[in-house]
Amino acid sequence: MGSHWLDWGVDVSNVPDTKAVTSEDAGSSNGHQNVKVPSPADWIKPVIPVALIALCAEMGTSVLNNSTLPLYFTKGMGIGKDVLALIVIPFYIAEVLFKVPLGVLADKFGRKPLMLFGCLMTVFTPVVLMGVHVHPGMAISIGMLIAFGFLRMLDGLGGAALWPSLFAYVGDEVRENKRGAAMGLLNLMYILGIAFSFLIGGKLDDDFDPVLTGHSSFGAQMGRIGHNTARSLSQLRHHHFSMGQPPNQDQDLLKIAMSHQAHYFPSMYFAVFLFGLASIACVIGMRNKRPSHENDTHGESESVTWESFKKALHKIPQFMGLAFVTFFGIGCIANLVKIFAVEEFHMTEQHFGLLIFVTGILIACVAYPLGHMSDRWGKPLSVKLGFSLCAVGLWGIPILHGMHQVHEIAFVLSASVMGIGFVIAFPAWNALLTSLCDESHRATVFSTVSTCQGVGVLCGILTGGILYQHVAHIAPFATSAGLVTLGTVLSMFFVRDGKLKVDL
Repeated sequence: MGSHWLDWGVDVSNVPDTKAVTSEDAGSSNGHQNVKVPSPADWIKPVIPVALIALCAEMGTSVLNNSTLPLYFTKGMGIGKDVLALIVIPFYIAEVLFKVPLGVLADKFGRKPLMLFGCLMTVFTPVVLMGVHVHPGMAISIGMLIAFGFLRMLDGLGGAALWPSLFAYVGDEVRENKRGAAMGLLNLMYILGIAFSFLIGGKLDDDFDPVLTGHSSFGAQMGRIGHNTARSLSQLRHHHFSMGQPPNQDQDLLKIAMSHQAHYFPSMYFAVFLFGLASIACVIGMRNKRPSHENDTHGESESVTWESFKKALHKIPQFMGLAFVTFFGIGCIANLVKIFAVEEFHMTEQHFGLLIFVTGILIACVAYPLGHMSDRWGKPLSVKLGFSLCAVGLWGIPILHGMHQVHEIAFVLSASVMGIGFVIAFPAWNALLTSLCDESHRATVFSTVSTCQGVGVLCGILTGGILYQHVAHIAPFATSAGLVTLGTVLSMFFVRDGKLKVDL
C-alpha cells in the first residue's frame, strides 16, 4: 500500500492475472508441475449464461427506463419533464446507496444470490405500477408521485444487486488476458438489448394496445399487423421504404392512444417476461462460487462495512472522478432521447424504435471485434479512443439538429459514432476495473466506481429535465456533449500505461 498508489495517473497495463493456478491444475508433491493449459475458447463457457442474463436484463431495463416509462409518465399521465426527473431519480439513488454494500455482500456470499435477487425484484414492480390507475385529466397527488418513486427505487435496488455481481462474476471466471473479449461479449448483449428494446417495446404498445383496451380482438389485430407488415415489405421491394413511418391517419390514432395509460401496458408485460427469463437463467446456468480470500492477512472474509468504500476513495479517486463526470453527461439525456424524438421530429414509437434498431445493429456488428481488440492494443488506449468517439457523436446531435430534411440520417450517424465509441471504451473500462484488485475485493471496487457513475447519472437527470423543460429541448444534448468531452480530456491524464494493483 505504498504512496505511489495515490498518484493521479492510473497505470493499468501488464496487470498480472488474478486467477492463480489452482490445486487441481498443480502437479503432485514430487515437484513436477502438471499445469493444465487452458483452451483459447474456455473463457466463453462460464460467460454464456451471464450473457443471456445480461441480454434479458438490459433489454428489460431499457424497455422500462428508456422506452416506456418516460412516455408513460409524460404522455400517459401528463406529468411534466422536470417532475419526471423527480420520479426516476429514486432508481439512481437506490443504485448509488446500495451498490457498495451489495457488492460487499457479493464478495462475501457469492455472486449468484445477489444476481437472482436483482432479477426477481423487477419481475414484480411493473405489475404493481400497472395497478395504479389515473383517469384522464386527473391531478396527480403527492402521495401517488411518492408511490411511483418508491417503485422506481425498488427497481434501482434490483439493478444495484445485479450488475456489479454480474461483472465481478466474469472477473472471477475469466483470465485477465481474455476479460476484454468477455466484456466485449457482454457489451454486445447490452447493445442488442437497447437495439431491440425500443423497437419491440414500441411495436407491442402500438399494435396490442387495442387488444388490452378492448377496442379490437386479438385475431383482428393480428390481421391488421400482417397487413401492415405486407405493405412495408412491398414498399421495401419497390424502394419506397420510409423508416416505418405509418400513414398520417394511423399516426393521428397512435398519438391519441399515447395519451392513455393502458397504451404502454404491453411493453411492461414484456419487461416482466424478460426479467423472469433472466431469473430462470440465473438459477439454472450459474454456480455460486464464493470468492477466495487468500490475500486477507487475517484469514477472514471482508466484513459488511463502509471501510472498503473509504479505502477505495483514497486508492482510486481518479477513476471515481472520471466516472462521475462522464456519466453526468450521459444522465443529461438518459430519459429524454425518445421524448425528444417524439416531440421534435413527430415520430411514433415504432418509427423511433426502428431508428434505434438500425443504429444498434450497426454498432453490434463491430461490438465484439472491438472489445476483443482491447486485449491487443491495451485497455488504456481503448478507453481514451472510445471516450473521444462518444464525445464526437454527442456533439453531432446539437450541431445537426437544425437539418430537418435529413434529421433521421443525422441521428443515425451521430448515434452510430457515439455507439462505436461506447463499445470501444466500456468493455475496456469494465475489464480494467476487474483488474484493480484481488478477487475477494473485486465486486467492492466495481461497486464503488459504479456508485460514482450512479451519482453522475442522478445529477445529469436532474439537470437534463430542468434544461429540457425551462431552457430548450436541445440544451441537455449540448450539455451532455460538453461533459463527455471533459471526461475524455480527463482520461488522457488519468489513464496511463504501466502497472497498477490496488491493495485494499
